[in-house]
Amino acid sequence: LLEPPRPGPRRAADARPPSASRAGAGAMSLGNFSDKTWSGTPMWQIAGELEEQRKKRDAEELRKSSTPVAVLNVKSEGEHFLCELTLLIPAFAAGVAAESKPDPSSGGFREVKVRGPRRALKAEAIKDGFELRSGFYARGEAEVLKRCHALRSKTWSREELPSDSAKIEEDADKEQRLRLAQRPRGTGWSRQKDAEFFVHTHSPMAYDPKKMQYYTVEAATNRYEPCDAPHDPVDYGVSVAAGASLVGPDDSALSAPERPRTLMLKELVLTGRAMKKPLFFLDQPASCFVLFESVRGSAAADYCSKNFHTKLLAKLSSTLRYWSDAMTRGLIKSILDELDAEVLQQPATCYDGVALGVAVVLGDRLFVATLGGVRALLLGPGGPARVVGDQHLVAQEGPERHRLDTSGGEVVCGEALNGTAAPLMVRRPLRPREASLLQEQAAEIQRVLRAAPDSFAVLGLQAGDSVDVKAAKASYRKLALKVHPDKAPEELKDSAKAAFGKVEASLERIEAMCDSDAKAVVALHKLLEAAGSTTSAVMPRTWARSLLGLDEGAQLEDAEQKAEELKKTLAKLGSFADGRLAQPDAVRAAALIDEALEALQAPQPKDGGAGLEAVTITRALGLRDMKRPHGIISAEPQIETMQLDTPGSYHLALLSSSTRVLPDGEIESRLRGFPRQPKTASLVIAQTASDKLGAGAGARGAGALASAVVGAFEVREEKFEEPPQKKAKADATATEKVRCLHILLKHKDLRMAMDPESQIRLKGKGPVTRSQTQAERELLAMQRTLLENPNVFHVLARKHSECDSAMQPGQNAGDLGWVSRGTFGNPQFEAVMFSLKVYEVSDIISTPRGLHLIQRIA
Repeated sequence: LLEPPRPGPRRAADARPPSASRAGAGAMSLGNFSDKTWSGTPMWQIAGELEEQRKKRDAEELRKSSTPVAVLNVKSEGEHFLCELTLLIPAFAAGVAAESKPDPSSGGFREVKVRGPRRALKAEAIKDGFELRSGFYARGEAEVLKRCHALRSKTWSREELPSDSAKIEEDADKEQRLRLAQRPRGTGWSRQKDAEFFVHTHSPMAYDPKKMQYYTVEAATNRYEPCDAPHDPVDYGVSVAAGASLVGPDDSALSAPERPRTLMLKELVLTGRAMKKPLFFLDQPASCFVLFESVRGSAAADYCSKNFHTKLLAKLSSTLRYWSDAMTRGLIKSILDELDAEVLQQPATCYDGVALGVAVVLGDRLFVATLGGVRALLLGPGGPARVVGDQHLVAQEGPERHRLDTSGGEVVCGEALNGTAAPLMVRRPLRPREASLLQEQAAEIQRVLRAAPDSFAVLGLQAGDSVDVKAAKASYRKLALKVHPDKAPEELKDSAKAAFGKVEASLERIEAMCDSDAKAVVALHKLLEAAGSTTSAVMPRTWARSLLGLDEGAQLEDAEQKAEELKKTLAKLGSFADGRLAQPDAVRAAALIDEALEALQAPQPKDGGAGLEAVTITRALGLRDMKRPHGIISAEPQIETMQLDTPGSYHLALLSSSTRVLPDGEIESRLRGFPRQPKTASLVIAQTASDKLGAGAGARGAGALASAVVGAFEVREEKFEEPPQKKAKADATATEKVRCLHILLKHKDLRMAMDPESQIRLKGKGPVTRSQTQAERELLAMQRTLLENPNVFHVLARKHSECDSAMQPGQNAGDLGWVSRGTFGNPQFEAVMFSLKVYEVSDIISTPRGLHLIQRIA
């Protein structure tokens, strides 16, 4: 009974394919893996063959899982190209620690991404990729990192470059390339239950791996619609730390409306997530820091400081593509243009101004934009300092001065402060117009030179006088006897010569205009006479209506129509081929018409514009009186880019205009003196500048405020000599636990009403009365002491710290004990502890308990 059945003769029906006999086969579908089993051949007769097939499959799977693979891709980032090599290293190779092995979703491989340098040509990036891939197959991962480091300074010759269409795929990487392509880009993706697609945790996006298509949720229809693939973000290993400080003569000055304001967004991705703006595709790190400074008033600076971040996050999330250099510069400029337009439209802000400095970090790139009196100081590892934004002050000469002069700005001398030279300032021209001839020769010469802005006023043609060639010549003969250089004493000859030249030119202009159209000349004279003297930055509305010949109840449309008619009349006096008016007097009249229209539609300033002071800067947001109708002040920022690719420390300082009392060399020394303590560095810079302002001419209030934003960026050096698996394991165990001392100072602005870890230390001392600024200054003094001798930290902790840990004996004063990663409770505090080197002192850290200094001792 146990004898297996003998194979019978094969029937014709058995030769049919499985699909042809499936209706009658039923459960026989399990035998479809072999023709012999379908023909009725017993399993015991084909067991050897099946075992051989299984061994071959296992051997092939083993070969694939134990063979390193390098998948090469060439990407375009803006105007540059680069190669990206994905190293797939067998995770279960000998010597690999269990904790370093990847999860099963990685295909059994440990993945390492290596990016080559940015290149101008695609062929250069392809050649870089070939070089790195050959190094991987020759000597492994360490060789790839070594060659990548060498490629930064490598220049390929034309003969060495492949074509742009060179094939980068290989047969060996075909399977892994497909697997990587079916995986969504970036982090934050999760598989939707048992479905075959992924959804993003923090953004309305999905990915279908079968179709290799990304989808986004349309707000209008709430349905998934196809979209472009997001940028695959790269973590460049650049650490970012930043701090901002505002220092004044006293605490009351720090709340002045005109104080500088700061915006600190260290984690743009997290901030975007909180505001429902997906930014998971940004290269890391991604940060933004802004310093705002008021000009004239505070309303515009307050508005910009509250709305900058919303525009930034909305624009960054509007596209999932890579943010190239040109796109990022355009992003910053578009934000400033929108803020400028909004400030100019609002009655409360339009006549105020804003100077600012912006720093945006995206991966290994730092973008710095400045506008107005805020400037930036950039320090690289070992290189000289670079200053951004030092060209936006009114100067005696240069491109900015030329622009002011050609746009009609009037440069005046301001008031000297703090023992420095009087600054130059710009304002809308205030020009008196006096058409009555004076009897005294010297006074008449000065009237012609300084109080006669048009030809009619020069010749003394007043309202009611005839305006023709005959009247102009008669006035000329009378005036020439007074201002002719031959009739003037020696001390007035130069002025008389200039005045006489102006008189002659005025007669020639009137003659030429009368030859063109006599009626238009009469209309021009009437318009200039109605405008009179310019005595304020903004034309009063009564003057505007009088100039345009409008009644009190006239609408803006009526004013625009009247202005168009007047300009057509002025064009009859002569114009160029491009439509510009040819006669200087007609040009001045057209400018007055534009000012009248602006006066009728612009918000009315306080005191009729008398309080609109001249400014020391040539570029700013706002300042409507300096931009409309003719742009004297510009809103065009100066933007520069710094590449964070050389290992070492980089520093950035955004500085308010008041810090100009400090030389750049002193600021640089402060930055280098506190290389890993940006908050402390900003506090030192601002305090030094404020003290110098107060000591110079007794500046008080907002005039003695100084602000600084300091960023510290550390680019880690790539280590390719040591095997990466062993190094990762050694680094992990080396920083698994730390031991630190700390100093705590409380201030009255804390929200924590009761601190159980400070009850003993503060027992019987009453409520804390010091302000946060005072606490910062006290910690700054301790920082300076520790800079000279870091071994006295425990002494300072016992004397000043307001934490119960300061009561421990001896050198344990302030000791927090051994702390394991992830167990401290305050992630920010813990991150600082683990980032410190042994015996290094931290920056000033703010937590709900107060302000801290930390020193790692083990």
